[in-house]
Amino acid sequence: MGSTTATGATTATGATRDPGGAGSLAVDTTEPRTALVHLVAAEIAGAVPVVCPGSWSPQARTRSLRAAEELSTAGAGPWLVLPTSGTTRSPRAVVRTARSWDDSHASFSALTGLGRQDLVWAPGEMSSTLTLFAVRHAVSCAVPVLASGRWRGAAAAGRRVAEATVLHCVPGLLPEILAARDQGLLGRLRSAVVGGAGLSPSLRTALRDRGVEVVEYYGAAELSFVAADADGRGLRAFPGVDVRVERGLVEVRSAHLAEGYLDPLRGGPLRVHDGWATVGDRGRFTPAGALEVLGRGERTAGVGGHTVLLADVEAELAGVEGVAELLCLAVPHPRLGQVLAAAVRPLPGADPRDRLRATARLRLPAPARPLRYLLVDDLPRTPGGKPDLRRVSLLFDRDRFDRDRPAVEPLSEACRREPA
Repeated sequence: MGSTTATGATTATGATRDPGGAGSLAVDTTEPRTALVHLVAAEIAGAVPVVCPGSWSPQARTRSLRAAEELSTAGAGPWLVLPTSGTTRSPRAVVRTARSWDDSHASFSALTGLGRQDLVWAPGEMSSTLTLFAVRHAVSCAVPVLASGRWRGAAAAGRRVAEATVLHCVPGLLPEILAARDQGLLGRLRSAVVGGAGLSPSLRTALRDRGVEVVEYYGAAELSFVAADADGRGLRAFPGVDVRVERGLVEVRSAHLAEGYLDPLRGGPLRVHDGWATVGDRGRFTPAGALEVLGRGERTAGVGGHTVLLADVEAELAGVEGVAELLCLAVPHPRLGQVLAAAVRPLPGADPRDRLRATARLRLPAPARPLRYLLVDDLPRTPGGKPDLRRVSLLFDRDRFDRDRPAVEPLSEACRREPA
């Protein structure tokens, strides 16, 4: 099955719950229509829906369903069990109340300008919380939604995609959305709601030049919405959410937080203290008061005795003209230990490598400058749409990258200290 279109007639939040119901129910995310039916069935039965990615083994699925059964008799429900969309390992299962999501619907509708005249298009697997929330929100607001499943291109989403007015997706899909727009396929699209990763200024500008407004948001499966940017002036706290940066970490206080993990022994990055929660994302506030999210602190490289935070490098280079998406990695080097390389997805027709090198020389100390740039049509991705770090690292195996250009500077320069 390819895609499914739903309206408010199939809303899960409007279903009648059986007060004597119990147990758990697996939500098969392989096909969008099936996932919607399972969500409604769980709501009616009073069971706990466990959203199961196709990547879960049968054993992991069974363990999760058994653990979720205990929630069905607990107070404060109804509950949702959702996978996280980790980039380096198999997803964890997050437990939250349905209300923790539903209470953000009104603010999200106001932020995105969503109305019953719209048709929401939500490409991506329903195991992604980004896609699942988009579908659940639209259905609960009686707004038609086109859920087209795993990304196979705009044309593969079916004929109704031409009527779509609001898109929900990760930034990595936007270059193909731009191409489809230029081909006349998405002529009615007025708004793109983007999350799951940072949005490059080049992409925002390219969309606006084509008449598509952009709403970017930052959040996590454990935190839900944290901050949003609807005007291009930077991320500001989502309505009803308090945000602070303590010891370099983004911390959040809101009614939208998850309760924790289904398997507490396995754990995860969520930490809560005195009502403030963090998943370990680093951040800072600009002088204008916007939140800059710098990624998880564990992504580092050791270059000739220098520790380089990869997220800092990405933050400096992502805004270079012609860059749609950029990901830095540490690659082995026999003398320096590691050096930096960057996988770059350019905007159509662009080759930003010279501009990237010039920007790196201007803004970054020598150890933090990528020595190789690889242009890619797309990055390998997790089912949730985020770059798959392990598979991206394989792109740099056996020196297959950037063969047409030498390193921008000798390797000895990479470990030289910048003058004070």
